[in-house]
Amino acid sequence: MAADRLLSAVLSFYREEPQELLALEPLQDCRFSRGWSSLRIDCCDQVHLEEVSSLVDLVRIPLAALQLVRTIRLTAPGLPERAFPVRLSLFQDGQTSTAE
Repeated sequence: MAADRLLSAVLSFYREEPQELLALEPLQDCRFSRGWSSLRIDCCDQVHLEEVSSLVDLVRIPLAALQLVRTIRLTAPGLPERAFPVRLSLFQDGQTSTAE
């Protein structure tokens, strides 16, 4: 699945939740690429990186469901990369697994 299709899948996941969909709007200005086990999200600058960082939990849920990436990597020019694991919930009662 191409990286732009992953973005479409994330946005489609929230299609019936307008507030979450609106919150994800900063992702439209990002460049996406996918490696073997990670999704790289290139942000415009530090301010944009901070906005997108606050959205990682919303992005993580559909990516975990798709099971196509293990890590979300955020980058911006001149800043260190930030990596966020995509964890899968293996339990029905709300407990989360630490397995990746």
